[in-house]
Amino acid sequence: MALALTEEHLALAESVRGWAGRAAPSEVIRAAVADGDGGAAHYDSSLRAGLAGQGLLGLHLPEPLGGQGFGLPELAIAAEELGRALLPGGFLPTVLASAVLAQAGGDELTGLVKDLAAGTLTGAVGLAPGLCADGAGPPGGPGELVIDGSCGPVLGAGQAGLLILPAARGREQIWVAVDAADLEITGVDSLDLARPAGRVRAARLAVPPGRVLDGLPPALVSSLAAAIFGAEACGVADWAVATAAGYAQIRHQFGRPIGQFQAVKHRCAWMLTAAEQAAAAVWDAAAALAGAGLTPAAEFAAAVAAVVAVDAAISCTHECIQVLGGIGYTWEHDAHLYYRRALSLRAVLGDSGQWAQRVAALALAGERREVSIDLPAEAGPVRDAVRAELAEIAAAPKTGRAPRTCPGRGGGRRGRWRKWSSPRRSGPPGCARPGSPSAPGWCPPWSSTGRRTSRRASCPPPCAGRLSGASCSASLAPDPTWPG
Repeated sequence: MALALTEEHLALAESVRGWAGRAAPSEVIRAAVADGDGGAAHYDSSLRAGLAGQGLLGLHLPEPLGGQGFGLPELAIAAEELGRALLPGGFLPTVLASAVLAQAGGDELTGLVKDLAAGTLTGAVGLAPGLCADGAGPPGGPGELVIDGSCGPVLGAGQAGLLILPAARGREQIWVAVDAADLEITGVDSLDLARPAGRVRAARLAVPPGRVLDGLPPALVSSLAAAIFGAEACGVADWAVATAAGYAQIRHQFGRPIGQFQAVKHRCAWMLTAAEQAAAAVWDAAAALAGAGLTPAAEFAAAVAAVVAVDAAISCTHECIQVLGGIGYTWEHDAHLYYRRALSLRAVLGDSGQWAQRVAALALAGERREVSIDLPAEAGPVRDAVRAELAEIAAAPKTGRAPRTCPGRGGGRRGRWRKWSSPRRSGPPGCARPGSPSAPGWCPPWSSTGRRTSRRASCPPPCAGRLSGASCSASLAPDPTWPG
């Protein structure tokens, strides 16, 4: 399930997917992995200019800030498609940085946002704690803030020219925008081989007042990260579902495609379910955060997306490797690269248990997320017809009788469901399969031949223990109403 819903969104998704297929095919991803820099060199030399030319770096920004005038939902669509392509480099941290700065506002920050949207500056956002802030620093002007300490890992820190970092000032958390040249950045061995990460250290660094993001709500940055990272996770999960399902159709074992085996088809179905849940959660979070400010409902939706989407990407890529079998464990297949991308998103965004605790805390505080379906005007007649049909069904007389079928042994038309056709088909009233609605006069087909203990377990009172071979029998004629 893709995030794109409307025709415009579908066209946007198709456009981004086409560009990613041309600019970052599998050969480019493999070259970025082989270079050992997480694709930083190729991103700076080629991809960054291409992303800016396509307008993707400023897709979510208003036009006065150099953007395209759309919003966070459109950025989520682009991030999903680029995540499906496993785009290397600093796109994700850069658009997150510009989204944070756009929310903070300020004249000095406006120029930074325009540079990020134009592709002349690359950004990164640190989400992990570790920096401390105070007001006692070296000479340089009144009101200067001084930060000290280290934090990490920071996604894309090694190739960023601007970093947005959290700092603890007493019990308060503030955010600062700092030039990379003023920091000590050390590259770390990233689990994601197609995107770099680093650790940032500040040694009594003075931050000008214009670079202190005072207007940000405490949870806004993490909520934006949850929505944008979750969108990329949706792309990773969708790739895993498509790859596993496609392989299950062409890989044959025992004379048939492995997708015909329940163990494989159920696994693929579970993957699809997880991917669709992730897409729904991320879309809800992006739509909620696109409104005015960070409301409790938007924070709730973002926390849900942080739990559902990234975990879905991890589980889907893991299950994809299981469906692929031996080839999925090889270096040559791309499955492990997507698995690494999903795991790195979880490592940077934070443990899902912490996000689940945030969801629980908001729910206990009384926060609820009202869910509605946005349908076009032409859907009105369809809804009226469905409503009338449901009213007719509700008004129909209730007979209280179950369909004249009963469970049988085996599979297919002959064994799964059978009709009673013998003149002696009816057992004592009340015989039914345990756990099913009462079906008067029906007994399982094995009740005439099974042991007494089996008959007693299969047919509850008043039938249990009193069935004989003359009680009921079943024909082998298949039920024509059974579709399977």
